Parts: sequence; C-alpha cells; structure tokens
Amino acid sequence: MRRKLFSYRDNIEDMSVFDEFDRMIKRWQRFFEELERQIDEEFQRMTEPRYQYRGKPRFYYYGFEITMGPDGKPIVREFGNVRSRREGAGIEVVDEIEPLTDVVEDDGKIKVVAEMPGVDKDDIKVRLSDDNRTLIISASGKDRKYYKEIPLPGEVIPEKTKASYRNGVLVVELEKKDKTKKGFEIKVE
Repeated sequence: MRRKLFSYRDNIEDMSVFDEFDRMIKRWQRFFEELERQIDEEFQRMTEPRYQYRGKPRFYYYGFEITMGPDGKPIVREFGNVRSRREGAGIEVVDEIEPLTDVVEDDGKIKVVAEMPGVDKDDIKVRLSDDNRTLIISASGKDRKYYKEIPLPGEVIPEKTKASYRNGVLVVELEKKDKTKKGFEIKVE
C-alpha cells in the first residue's frame, strides 16, 4: 500500500511505509556500528594501566528498549553508562549507570520499577524534585553507581510514597495528586 506524504517544500512524494521502516533500520545499523567502533577504541584506551579504575578496568553497560508509543511510532529508551556526547562527537563512559526503568500509571497511582543490581538497600537514595513531578534515584555501592531522573506523568503526594528493594529491583509506588479536588475543606467547630 502506498500513500502520499507532503515534504517540507509542499512537494508530494510517493513513499511506502516499508521504505520508511527500511530507512529507520539502516539508520540504527549505522548508529550501532559506529557505537561498537567507538566502544572498541575506548575499551582499548581504558585497559591501559594508566587508566585503571579502582584497580580494575572500567566496565561498559549499554542497552536499549524499543516500545510502540500511543501514536504508533517506536520509542527507543537507552540505559547503561555509555552515552552519546551532546555535541554529537562520539560517546562517553560515565561512572553512574542509568538503570532500566518502567513507569506504570494506573487508577491514580504511579509505579516506577528500576533494575539496580549490585547495591545494598542502604546505599539507595530516592527523592522527589521540588515540584513533585520528577523522581530522582541514586545509589552508590562498592562496584556500581546508579543515577536517573524520571519524569512522572503527574504531580504526586510525597507523604504517600513507598519504596522497596528486593533482588536488585527497586519499586517505588506513588499516589497522584487528585486534580478534581480544588482547595481544602476546613471543618468549622
């Protein structure tokens, strides 16, 4: 099936959905080939004795997850300690790992699940931003450091937040602020 799409110059271009998908896959292939090349170069450099980290070579942790968004377009989420530089000039390896996280919204509640193996419960710090719309997770263990700021799909009530950590998985349960309630009723005595 072919459809007509308008270009930026208002020219009509005949394009197949599959052509666009092929172009997207080729872009990702080029990205991962370049990423692999840069990681190999960085690994060679970082394994030299002068670049040892706490007596051990630094490790590389990179992954991605592709899901389908509500508009039908793919959403790619990256995690790990290998990141693209903002200037677009290569990659950088940082000490803090960005954990893989999932945010699930259900009936006035938000559940955030983060995979953070290799740290103790006492090493984890969970806090909300000043506007109660961003969850900030950090942890510093013997061999690993984690850090991630997670935008929440709404404002939450800080007093009703619960967190638990078992088997390397952090679960934070938050209650959304009810937007239908306006103000606060005060009882007259």
